[in-house]
Order: sequence, then C-alpha cells, then structure tokens
Amino acid sequence: MQGSLLVLSMLSSPFSLRNEQEKQFFMLMLTFCLVCPNVMVFIKSLWRCAFKSFVQPNFRTMGIICVIECLVSLGTSVIVLVVMPQFDVLTNLFISGGVCATSAILQIAKLSELDGFSQVRRREIRTSRLYLTNIVIQWKDFTDFVNAVLQSNVTHLSITDVTFLRLPYHDTYVSNTSAVKSFIITRAMVISFFFSQNAIYNFFINMPVASIAVLETPIIHMTCPSSQSPLRQLDFSNCALSDTIFSREEGEHTLECETLGQLSRLSLRGNNLKDFQELSMRMQNMTSLKYLDLSLNGLTHDGQVECTWPSSLTHVNLSSNQLTHFVFTCLPRGTKELDLQNNEVSVVPQGPFLRLDSLEILDLSSNRLKDLPVCHGFPTLTTLLLNANSLHAPSVTNLKKLPKTTISGCQSSLAVKSEQKSGKRRIQLLSWPVNYCCSYPEALRNSTLKDFWMPEVACNVGLLAATILCPAIIMIIAMVTVCHRLDVPWYMGMIWQWAKVKRRAKNYRLQDMLGVEFHAFVSYSQQDADWVKDSLLHNLQGPAGGRLRICHHEKSFLPGRTIIENIMQCVEKSWRCVFVLSSHFVKSEWCHYELYFASHQHLAWGSDRVVLVLLEPLPEYLIPSKYHQLKNLMSKHIYLEWPEEKAKQGLFWVNLRAALQADLLTAPPEGRGLEEEPLIVRE
Repeated sequence: MQGSLLVLSMLSSPFSLRNEQEKQFFMLMLTFCLVCPNVMVFIKSLWRCAFKSFVQPNFRTMGIICVIECLVSLGTSVIVLVVMPQFDVLTNLFISGGVCATSAILQIAKLSELDGFSQVRRREIRTSRLYLTNIVIQWKDFTDFVNAVLQSNVTHLSITDVTFLRLPYHDTYVSNTSAVKSFIITRAMVISFFFSQNAIYNFFINMPVASIAVLETPIIHMTCPSSQSPLRQLDFSNCALSDTIFSREEGEHTLECETLGQLSRLSLRGNNLKDFQELSMRMQNMTSLKYLDLSLNGLTHDGQVECTWPSSLTHVNLSSNQLTHFVFTCLPRGTKELDLQNNEVSVVPQGPFLRLDSLEILDLSSNRLKDLPVCHGFPTLTTLLLNANSLHAPSVTNLKKLPKTTISGCQSSLAVKSEQKSGKRRIQLLSWPVNYCCSYPEALRNSTLKDFWMPEVACNVGLLAATILCPAIIMIIAMVTVCHRLDVPWYMGMIWQWAKVKRRAKNYRLQDMLGVEFHAFVSYSQQDADWVKDSLLHNLQGPAGGRLRICHHEKSFLPGRTIIENIMQCVEKSWRCVFVLSSHFVKSEWCHYELYFASHQHLAWGSDRVVLVLLEPLPEYLIPSKYHQLKNLMSKHIYLEWPEEKAKQGLFWVNLRAALQADLLTAPPEGRGLEEEPLIVRE
C-alpha cells in the first residue's frame, strides 16, 4: 500500500515528465486510494451496528474518536498530496517507511499491554468447569476474561470471593454467543464508590448463558436484558434487592421487563422485598416462569389491589415473610405447590374468588391457625402441612370437609388421611404408630410412640383430680384430728403469746420504769385466794419464777390508809396489773374498783400493762353491765387461760412470767411486801 502511494505521488509530482492529463489521472487515483479505505471502514461499522450486538457508546467518546480520525486523515492527505510530490524518490521512501514503522511500533506496544487474554482466546480450552476464588481484579480484566471464557469450551464458570477494582462508568462489551451454560458469582465486593451500577448490572444480565446466580452480594437492583434473553434460571439469593427489580423509570411511568420470556426458575430468597402485589407486576411478562422463591423477605399484602401473575407459575415459596390471610387473594391461579410456612396466617378465607383449582400441596406450618382450615377452594388438595400451629383441639367437622388429603399436624409428623369412600368420609392415621415421635414431655422428646406408655390417670382429668384430692382430704382430716386430740391449737396460741410478750418486753423505755417497785399488782376475789397463794404467788415469787416482786392487798396495803388509796398507790407502783378472772371476780365490788383504777391509770401507757388470767370459763352473759371495761379488755386483749391438765401448766407459767418480767429501778421499802401476816382483809 505504501509503495503504491509512493509511485502515485511521484507520477503526480510537478517534476515528473508526465503531461498534465496523466498527472490529473494519477492525482485522482491517489485520492481514491486515500478515501476508499475510510469509506469501507464506515460501511463495516454500519453493518456491525445493524446485524450484531451493539452497545451504544458515550457521546463524548464518539466525539474524541471522530476528531482523532479527522486529524489522521488530514495529516495523511497533506503528506501524500502536498509534501511527497515536492521531494525526490529517496526522501519520499524514507517518509513512507517512517510512517509505516511508527504505526507498527504503536501496534506492538498495544499488544504488549495485553495480559495474555488474547492468547487464551487463540488457544483451545478443554476445561468444562472453571472455578476461581479469592481474587482481586480490575473490571476491564475481568470482562476480558469472561468474554474469553464465553468463547471457549467451558460450560460452567464459578467465581467466589472476588473484589473489583476500577469499575466502569459506561457499559462494557459482552459476547453475544457462548457455550457456557451456568455462571455463578458469590460474595462479590467493590472498594470504589464512583462508578455506574447499571453498567455492571447490564454486563451480567446480558450474558448469553442459560443460568446466572449472583449470591451473597449486596446489589440493590438488577436491570432488564437489552434484548430477548436466553436465560432459563436466575438466582439472586441473599442479596439486597428491592421491589424495583427488572424495572426502570421513564418520567412518571414504570416500564416493566419484557425480555425474560424464557425464564422458568427465579429465586429472590433473602432480599429486601416488601410489596407482594408490586412484585407480581415485575413478573407479569415472564410467560415461561414456573418456579418462584420469595422466602426470607418482609413481604406484606393488604388485599386491596389485584395481582397480575403469569399463568405458567405453578410452584411458589413464600415462607418466612409477614403475610396474613389476604395472601390468598393474590396468588397465581395455576399454583400446584404453595409454601406459606412461618407467616402470620390465622385463617384460610373462603369465597368464590378464592379458588386454586390446581393446588395439590399447601404448607401452613408455623402460622397462627387455631383450627383445621376449611379448604373448599382447593378441590385437588392432597397434602396439607400444619406443623407448629395452635391446633390444641382440631375440629373433626372441618376434617371431614377436607378433600382426599394427607395432613401433617405436629412436629412428630402426624399424618391424617381423609378420603371419601361409598359416600362416607373415612379418616385414617398413616404409618401409625411406627413413624410417630413424642414432642412432650421433655424427658421423652423424640422417642418413638410405639415404645411409649402413659397411664390412664395422666390423660383423664377427673381421675387425676380424684387421685390427688382424696389422699389430700384424708391427710387433712387426720392432721386435724391429731391436732385436736393433742391440743396443738392451744399450744400454738400460748407460744404465740410468749413470742409477742418477748417482743414487747424489748421495746419498753427506762423512763417508764421510774417509780415502779413491783413487777405486778394482783387483783383477785377472796374466793380465789387459795389458788393465788398456793399456785400464783408460789410460781412467781419463788426461785423458779425469777423472784418477781408481786404486790397484793394482804401484804402490800399500808395500814392507816383507805382501801381506795392503797389500791391507787399499788397500781401506780406496779409494772403490770394481773386480774384473776372468775365468776367470783365479777361479783366483788373491790375487784371492780381495782379494775376501774387500773384501766384508767394505764390508759396512757397502753393496754399491754393489763394481764388477764382466766381461771375458769367466763361467758360474756355472766359479766354484769357495769364491767364494761372488762368486756372491752376481753374483746381486744389476749388473756391467759388456766389449764386443768398439769402437762399444760408449765407453759402457762412460762408465758405469765415472760409477761411480767422487767428490770426494776426502784426497790420497795425494807420489810414491805415480805410480811407473812395479813394487814387488811377484803370481803
């Protein structure tokens, strides 16, 4: 080519021996040689745009390329048409050789920058499955590698833990033909945040393969293929896709994808999908779709908007979402297998518009069902799974209304078969009891039911109650009888009084003991003097009683004073006032005076200063009305009863001594209270 241009330029030179007509001919031929290659390149570009895969370039890039090509053409024309005709043959030869050498050097430098992918394309790859893991690669190198693999004999390409560098701002070329059947990329990452996401999405979705899986990669969107895609399977599990998947916005309108007509299986498990009805719009044009997995999302549906699913859809997995019973209004009519486990379904609605005539398997495990669903809208239902629901007492009526169905109703895979024979509904437990395991109690969990035995009392509530209550009643009656025979209530009462007295004895103040000379003043009737002298004083003043100082009228009343004065003085100088109550006590006038003065004297100190000893039973009707203070004290104050049994008398004296015990600060005058001869005798 360069030699032809050299000959033509020399023949068209002004210094050539050719005439003017011949020079014009050679000049025309020279122009044709320069223009014709550019015209052919232009025609080739138009042909590729029309009949092969074409990615629209950026306008800025197109402009730069056009300017460069114009400058190259202009420079070539100037050299050939203006410069070369002015020089001799040798000079022109060096000029054309330099241009050719420069072009060759630039091409060699360009080829040296390639990292070997061009050689991979030229070599025949016999590997059918190619796996790459834990790599860091630039986006351009990655796309060159993928395009090289697409043109090879590899049928399955899997890439795991890949990090992309220098991500693109514009679409990247991807081969339009391939022998690869499946492409899997797992845990892809980027460390740059300034790039075109759509450029990356377009590269993957436009790959000419039958199956694409992008797993555990935080992509938030996926575009629609630019032309009819050969994809049969798509798996975007555990990504971050939203409800706008496969769609694009143009103004105020949303354009749905129409180029996935051959897609038969789609998995969007574990993404950020929310609106169940909006997803049906995304997939309405997938006319070959049969298997759809939308599990582990946050899908909801309120039942107010109608859904538009493709009629080819037969298997739907909606487990682990937030769907309620309204989901039955938004299901594909041709569904054969429906998985709704771990949702919020509490009832299966009924109605003429809620029919799934092809439904065969329905999984409602881990929902909120409280009774068996009435499945009138599912005439071909054969298997119903109801594990982990609140089916405490399933209705037999609802079970009989089911079609020929096998029901699994608990974690031990309880299987019930309901079928119609001879006009009668027959219910049968399948594989009973070999294939059944216990879930409760915990000690017998997972043990086979055939080896399990439970007594009748564990199942019969009435028998269980009788077994527990009868021995309990017999034991209670026996304990009451024994306590009554042994006077346990009396002993408990006395112990309680002793503890109460002990607690009060710790709380008295020292100033309350000023002027107190006696532990107790004893008031009794002369008819009870023998018991007082022989028993009361002996047990309180003796060594066993702690040598308490007891004030009583026979030894402590002073001569020369009136009885009233002695009573008042003894009451004032005593820590307690002990009243020995009996039928004789209420008949004595002096006892009434002593009780009257004692009750008024200790009114400011509290009723605990008065100790009542009931020598014999004293019914309230025997107490005269003038003893209203006594009635009041007996109704509000705890009194000690004198027991006739000797075994009980020891505890009586212990309680009485505890009630009178105190540390006295003042001792009585010498000789007082120690006389043995009576000073005053009361009637």
